[in-house]
Amino acid sequence: MSTMMKAMRFVGDLDDDFYRDERQRDVWNEASAVGLQSILWAVFVGSAVLPWVAGRTGAWISLALLITALLGSVITIVYANSLNVDVYALSNYNRPRVVISIVLYLVAAVGIMARLKFDSYQDSSTWVGALVGGIVGGGLAIVGVKLHQLRSKRREAAEEVL
Repeated sequence: MSTMMKAMRFVGDLDDDFYRDERQRDVWNEASAVGLQSILWAVFVGSAVLPWVAGRTGAWISLALLITALLGSVITIVYANSLNVDVYALSNYNRPRVVISIVLYLVAAVGIMARLKFDSYQDSSTWVGALVGGIVGGGLAIVGVKLHQLRSKRREAAEEVL
């Protein structure tokens, strides 16, 4: 077992006797998913509001919240991938909750940039470039996930034939 997996098992306390009962484990996993999603929604809403109502200080707090949420999400994905669970295989971006979370994220990003006013963002052409880059980058990320899903489905179909 890798050092990363040992660390994650320690953080999640996965060797506790609590996890030996399958029903408890399933219920706890669902409760943890609900809790994680609740935290993410609170971070997205808070991050979208803070720069606009609390100025520069709110923007810094918003940035810290988004970075923390990103780190937690990456750890979750890395852990699942290390156990051969492809989190992108069944991802669906056409759901209202995904669209709302992306909108909240973008409102937060614009608020952070507007309040912190980094020198490179004061020129309007830079703002347009950042907006276009964000849209293109997000679009490419979605295309990448869709291609990954398609390859996964093809691989599973090929494995079933064998």
